[in-house]
Amino acid sequence: MTNEVTLEIKIDADLKEAAEKLYQSFGTTFDEVIKLFVERSVATGEFPRKKKSAAGMLSEYANPKMIPFEKEAWAEAAVERYARTLK
Repeated sequence: MTNEVTLEIKIDADLKEAAEKLYQSFGTTFDEVIKLFVERSVATGEFPRKKKSAAGMLSEYANPKMIPFEKEAWAEAAVERYARTLK
């Protein structure tokens, strides 16, 4: 069993409610997002911040040889997903 502590923070009630709704739409909770934020900060030694794009977040895993083959992959996948919703 892990050694856990409870945190208490003060936050605007409307902001908390909006955040809970947002995170629920992502399939997670406000509490889990806070844990992930702290874990990421400690793991990277940096303040987690929004990257410019998904490609920017994944750039450390990039395989330069695959870039020409993947260039339109996201757009093609989005079109396919949209087409499935029309059926």
